[in-house]
Amino acid sequence: MGDLIVNVLAKGKGLLRRALGSGQVTFKVMFSRFRQVLENHNRAIEIIADMGDKLGGDYLFDIAYIRSAYEGLYATLGSSIESFNVLTRDRYPQLKNVFGRIDRDIRLLVYDRAAEGPQAFGGEDQAIASLEFVLPYSSITLGMSHVAGGKNANLAELKNNVEIVTPEAFAITASAYDIYMRHNKISEMISALGGNDGPYKAALNEIRGAILSGAVPPDLARAIEGAMASLKTKCGDKCFIAVRSSAQAEDGASSFAGQFETVLNVPLESMRVQEAYKQVLAGLFSDSASVYLKEVGIDIRNIKMAAACVLMVDAKVSGVIYSTNPGRDDGTLIINATWGLGAAIVEGRADSDFYIVRKGPAPAIFSKRTGKKDSMIVNSDEGGVATVKTPVSIAEINSLTDEQVLELARQAVLIENYFRHPQDIEWAIDEGGRIFILQARPLRSEALKIESQVSGARVLMKVRGNVVQRGVGAGRVFVFKHPDGLDEFSRGDILVARNDSSEFIRIMPYASAIITDTGSITSHMASLCREFRVPAFVNAGNATQVLEHGSEITVVADDEDQATVYDGILRDVVEQARRSLAAMEDVYEYRKKRYVLRYISPLNLVDPLLEKFSPEGCKTMHDILRFIHEKSVMELIDNAMRGLKGQAAKKLDLPIPAGIIVVDIGGGVLNSVEPPGGRVALGQVASIPLRAVLQGMTYPGAWDSAPVSLKVNDFMTSMMRMPDIASGSEGDAWRNVAVVSREYLNLSLRFGYHFNMIDCYCSETARNNHVYFRFTGGATDMVKRSRRIELISIVLKNYGFNTKSKGDLIIGRLANMKKEDMEKILDSLGRLIAYTRQLDAVLHDDGKVLLYANNFLAGDYKL
Repeated sequence: MGDLIVNVLAKGKGLLRRALGSGQVTFKVMFSRFRQVLENHNRAIEIIADMGDKLGGDYLFDIAYIRSAYEGLYATLGSSIESFNVLTRDRYPQLKNVFGRIDRDIRLLVYDRAAEGPQAFGGEDQAIASLEFVLPYSSITLGMSHVAGGKNANLAELKNNVEIVTPEAFAITASAYDIYMRHNKISEMISALGGNDGPYKAALNEIRGAILSGAVPPDLARAIEGAMASLKTKCGDKCFIAVRSSAQAEDGASSFAGQFETVLNVPLESMRVQEAYKQVLAGLFSDSASVYLKEVGIDIRNIKMAAACVLMVDAKVSGVIYSTNPGRDDGTLIINATWGLGAAIVEGRADSDFYIVRKGPAPAIFSKRTGKKDSMIVNSDEGGVATVKTPVSIAEINSLTDEQVLELARQAVLIENYFRHPQDIEWAIDEGGRIFILQARPLRSEALKIESQVSGARVLMKVRGNVVQRGVGAGRVFVFKHPDGLDEFSRGDILVARNDSSEFIRIMPYASAIITDTGSITSHMASLCREFRVPAFVNAGNATQVLEHGSEITVVADDEDQATVYDGILRDVVEQARRSLAAMEDVYEYRKKRYVLRYISPLNLVDPLLEKFSPEGCKTMHDILRFIHEKSVMELIDNAMRGLKGQAAKKLDLPIPAGIIVVDIGGGVLNSVEPPGGRVALGQVASIPLRAVLQGMTYPGAWDSAPVSLKVNDFMTSMMRMPDIASGSEGDAWRNVAVVSREYLNLSLRFGYHFNMIDCYCSETARNNHVYFRFTGGATDMVKRSRRIELISIVLKNYGFNTKSKGDLIIGRLANMKKEDMEKILDSLGRLIAYTRQLDAVLHDDGKVLLYANNFLAGDYKL
């Protein structure tokens, strides 16, 4: 279907472009193309709304609905882009690439593959645009996870837009992954990967070996060397970096917590960095990563690995923040901290310090617990890290001061507010006391009503305050002793271990619950438990001693942060929990349904006056629709003022000396007996927006024809400005023009030194409606003209306009209003145009601005 759509549209586009080039296309034809954009816009919005209702609600259905709905959205939006490109004469070629990138991300979720051939809109152009092997963080935006990977995109977004400190860094991109795999003949090995059986695992081992023994292509090596040289200008010759995984989908819809490779404290030397980079690439094909990818529904052949090269912080203290306490709605956040590097926390190897902070205007520490911190991880002088015994003097004291806890909390809230979602944040504090944010990714948490009060059952153990994921699990106890023993783990068992570990991903999809003696609720394993909804609690103390291997138990992790283990399988409790969860049996299908909307529904492109309102700023299909709609309106405004000479034009017969010429492109003027001289009577105006504007301009008292006296300096200013507005060879007949249809108006007015423009679409469909207003000029000096702009701004904002002004120019935009409300706004704009013609002459001081603005809003139009 995609091929057919593209081919048909391409033919139509070619015909219209030839007509454009030969000058055969009238504004009427261009307006028709604008209407096509609007119709596609409406259909696409309806599809998005329907998908939002179904995927965000309580409907149960299979993946077939998502595929069908998305293909409809894809076709509609693709058609809209083609019409838009013709309308704008291909002014925004980047839009196809953005559309292609978002489409690819969606298809990876929906079909386990990216689009191929003509259906992939970005196609060849996107491939060419992505050939940068290395990118500085200053060039990376949040929408570039496909190029730089999720970890790079998130951290770069913080570095570039939020007032926090992050280490200097650069990204080795997904294009570098491509060239490395092709150069070393590994691409064919990846394409040949099959199922998840013995040969598959052997193939993964072979791929890892080929990556580690491969050679870095010369072009890539030079790019990395250049980025390293740039970094050395900021840190000196002897500095170290962390080379971290940044897969395309990492730290986004799926966390990949602990599944990929990180190489810490790498000397900034070419060979050392290249070797670390190869380790990160090889980590994509580890056994645990391949299992995780399968569970979240991503084909390992369709994901690429970028790398984050981040300057190492010589950390005195490090840790993790959950910007919202998982599963609770009590306005608190969690901080874990330990001496040295934070790897001990995320891998669950440290009994770290634990803080709960109440958020709010004046954050306060709610509670804290000091961990033992027997060991710590530190940077080695020649590279790499080492685990050492924590000095006795600091092992059992708090690693953070109260001031540092509160400052970390403040930054966490800042990051959460920026991303508009709870965040899992890694941080470090150096010897100088500076806080560095090292990573931020969406925090997974599920609210679940579970009660632990069970009558008549024998309690084996009860622990408070260490619940990772709420829920109920029942099954046979499996006491973990060695990684090789996981092969004996059976579906439905409850894993009981001394420490937590992200290695548990191998059995996590099949585990009924997980309990560990030590560990952290901010570890990688904890993130994965929340992602897969596995009931879990850590720091149980002596669970491996109390719970007997092979015995049957029921675990209840409740809403009060309490975990209770009961003897035997309590089937009534398990069944109650299942009803409460309303759990999806198939995690793979559930994740597709849940996460596909993140590429479709959110609207990030809101304000057209901001610089980020561009194709590159589009992160979702909804953003693309918003961009197309706004720019189509602006293009229509420009087209309305081109080539009007020679059109069938008639003068409006009005009770005020406005001198407006009307060009009707369809349904804007009633065909009836005309007044003498080929004029159009006010009663013949059928255009809804023009009729409303004229109603305002002719409102009694709004138009004052009496002259306003000018001061000497204002008179001289007006004389000096005469050449700016002098009539050209074409005369003044076309200086006031209204291009109209029944629902459309483009009105350009010049009254003396003042220039007004209104572009409006006013129909029964609110989401199609818009009004664009522009005013500039004046006969007086710039101070008075600027005061008038300030007055107009006050009035427009009172009506809900989004405004932008500079000097004696103001632009206002308003959209998505009901027809009746739009008519009232247009009536008011008509009055404003009439009222402000000579207003600058009386604005002798700043106090007059608010006075006359309030007078106008109150209906007093006297000057």
